[in-house]
Amino acid sequence: MSRHQRTPLKNEETMVEVKSKFEAEYRRFALKKNGAGGFEEFYQLLQTIHRIPGVDFWLGYADVHGDLLPINNDDNFHKALSSANPLLRIIIQKRVTILSTGGIMCHGRC
Repeated sequence: MSRHQRTPLKNEETMVEVKSKFEAEYRRFALKKNGAGGFEEFYQLLQTIHRIPGVDFWLGYADVHGDLLPINNDDNFHKALSSANPLLRIIIQKRVTILSTGGIMCHGRC
């Protein structure tokens, strides 16, 4: 008897699992690797998923060595997607401004 083995077809739109963290809140979702758009779309998607519209934040991802690297443009976003193996870990931090008077001014909600 011969057994037929199916070889998985290489899907051009492979999915990337994303785990994002904002403060104490984690979210998991999937993106199409080749159809993910760019940095701005991803930034807006995270605002929607975490329910933080209007909050100015910094994005970073953990690379394969565990280093935290920024995502602030399309190139960095696509590098982050390509490094996902199998999970892309995203860290979201509110941007704050340190005032010269020693105070801190939050952008968005604090």
